[in-house]
Amino acid sequence: MSKTQAEFSPDFFRSLFGAAPDEWKGFLEVSVRAVEEAQAKLDKAMEAGDAISLSETRHSIGPSLTQWGATSLESGLRGLTPAQVAIWTSLSGEFDALLGCLKRLQSEP
Repeated sequence: MSKTQAEFSPDFFRSLFGAAPDEWKGFLEVSVRAVEEAQAKLDKAMEAGDAISLSETRHSIGPSLTQWGATSLESGLRGLTPAQVAIWTSLSGEFDALLGCLKRLQSEP
């Protein structure tokens, strides 16, 4: 089990939607798309050594990561620089774990 899988908690966001299952499902779709897009942007930034794009993407996705409980992933991103490709490989795996958690939520009735 990854750190992200162990830390993941939908409680904060789920409490916002209460008894509104359609809105919850829509929010999950948006969340999956946002995490996928952030991971792709971070991949490109790391490949290009683009510190500005890395920083911008990290700052845009960070609050959501924290609210999903993915605090280790968010913390790892805060210290990431374009020169740390090995660390990015590990963090990218944590993004995959987060996406797995979100997609499991999507499949719930």
